[in-house]
Amino acid sequence: HIRNEQIKDWPQVYRTFTPHEDDAYYDVVPFQMRFQKLKGVADFYETFARAFPDFEIIVHLENDLPGMSIREVQITGTHTGEYCGLEGTGRRVSVPLVGLFLFDRNTGYLNAERIYFDNNTILAQIRGEMSPEDVFDLSRIERHATVSTSGI
Repeated sequence: HIRNEQIKDWPQVYRTFTPHEDDAYYDVVPFQMRFQKLKGVADFYETFARAFPDFEIIVHLENDLPGMSIREVQITGTHTGEYCGLEGTGRRVSVPLVGLFLFDRNTGYLNAERIYFDNNTILAQIRGEMSPEDVFDLSRIERHATVSTSGI
C-alpha cells in the first residue's frame, strides 16, 4: 500500500482497499473528516497529491497487530497546489505522521486508513514561519523496546 502511494500508482493503492466499496473510508483526524466509500478515499488522495505532487513517505516504525497495522512516518513534499485554502507556494514541508491501517480480518483487505499529524506544522511551513529542518525528525530518535511487567 505505502509502496504504491510512494510511486503514485493510485489504481494499485485503491486495490488494497476492500472490494466492498461502501465499506472503505479514510479518516483525517486533524480535520475531523471521514472520506467515505472508495470514491471518498480517491478524492482524498487526489486532493493531497495535487497539493504536494512530489510527496515522499519515509517509514520509521512499523507494528502489525491482528486486524491493524501502525506506521510512524515522515511525510515530505513541495507545496505546489491548494492546501487548506493556501495556494501553492513552492515551499518544502515535512511532518511526522502516524497512520493506522484497519483490515477486514476475513478478507485481509484494507477497510480504512486513519492518519494523525499536526496540521499547524504544515501550515507554518507553507507560510514560511518554519522550515522543514525545524520539524521533529523521527529518523533522529533512538528506539528502545521495553517490556512492562505492570501490564500497562
